[in-house]
Amino acid sequence: MNMNNQKKSKLIEGKTKIVWSVKNDDENVIIENKDDITAYDDPSLTKQFKAKAEYSTTITCCVFELLKKAGIPVAYNHQLSSTEFSVPNCTMIPLEVVARRFAVGSFLKRHPELINEDNPHRFHKLVVEYFLKTTGGKLLNSAGKNLLEGSDLKKGEDDPFIANCSENEWELFHSKKPGWEETSNLGRKIKANKILSNNSKGVIENMDEMLRKVFLTLEGAWNMLGYRIIDLKIEFGIDQKGNLLVADVIDNDSWRLKDPEWKELSKEAFRQGEEINEIEKNYGFVASLARSLRISRQALVIWRGSDGDDFPDLGIFENTEGVAIEKITMSGHKSTQMCLNKLEEILGKYPDGGVIVAKVGRSNGLGPILAARTSWPVIAIPATMDSCPDDIWSSVRMPSKVPLATVWPEANAILLASEILAQKNPVLYQKRQFMIEKQDE
Repeated sequence: MNMNNQKKSKLIEGKTKIVWSVKNDDENVIIENKDDITAYDDPSLTKQFKAKAEYSTTITCCVFELLKKAGIPVAYNHQLSSTEFSVPNCTMIPLEVVARRFAVGSFLKRHPELINEDNPHRFHKLVVEYFLKTTGGKLLNSAGKNLLEGSDLKKGEDDPFIANCSENEWELFHSKKPGWEETSNLGRKIKANKILSNNSKGVIENMDEMLRKVFLTLEGAWNMLGYRIIDLKIEFGIDQKGNLLVADVIDNDSWRLKDPEWKELSKEAFRQGEEINEIEKNYGFVASLARSLRISRQALVIWRGSDGDDFPDLGIFENTEGVAIEKITMSGHKSTQMCLNKLEEILGKYPDGGVIVAKVGRSNGLGPILAARTSWPVIAIPATMDSCPDDIWSSVRMPSKVPLATVWPEANAILLASEILAQKNPVLYQKRQFMIEKQDE
């Protein structure tokens, strides 16, 4: 371990990790994972397997590296060892924030009307929920005062569900009972500013957006590998500069993850009673998959016919990791061989592939020439429909085996290119899917 990351003293020890202060560094701390796996916050159900800490650290570090590349503010510096990583020193917000793509688990206990024995109900727009994070039913502030009175652990009233988290005063509900049951309302409320700053609504809105982007980035990454992330639980912290960050850990305890046949690969299998040796295999497998979470290096080629054709606004591609923008000006009619030579150069430069957008002001020879010579998708933006409506036919009437897409207006062509590239780029997937789901508001 680097001398600048020497552990000083134990700050917190939880069920699955330890937080250490760092010698001569008050701005950062060290998180050390433990080999413990827990279920339902019941100590009698806690077990260990040898590589749990290593697997959890690997997954967390791979996930945070991916989220950093996606531009999401995370409390993560770098990995220190097989079981430790360095993070900014944060004040944790005592909330567990959950995003759900499918209706499973405790959600179905609160919404039994969505139970489907064949296939879980899928939400077109992510459902986001907030739970007050308690310890033994208590919520202690920095002075050791309990802010939450009356929790009955025997009735499962720890970590209550917050039904109105955007309001100034939160109503607390049982996390596993339908809202229409009389006993679901715990009859207790808590002021939001006791948990958050006075600008609590702004903090909640920021957490909501950040959680959605975290989930969508991971959903895109797991989709690339053929796996489904069902739901995700994360926590937030405030660093010493006042920044809201995704904090703590994101590992195989944090989500439900299923393979193409819907086999459970995450901690949920342990809750369901699967043997510990199988759990260990699953965690090792997910850790190996996490090392494969990546952002491919692809190209968006914007190819215009002449200087008289404007390059389109790239919009969604701005500040997107993994997509190189290649801008080319070359006529398909006047410089056919030069175009083919340039095409070969581009194809050799990006083994992860790409998309070509061809924009020409008059009769489109460029798009068909490129589409006939590459397996990359080629999208033609026809001349302005108002001024040259007849020119669209040079982009539409294609000979056989020339699969040219023609899209207008040009903003849609750029979005289509982003959706194609998003199949290998979780950041683009996140941006486009966030845009789509936001339309439902």
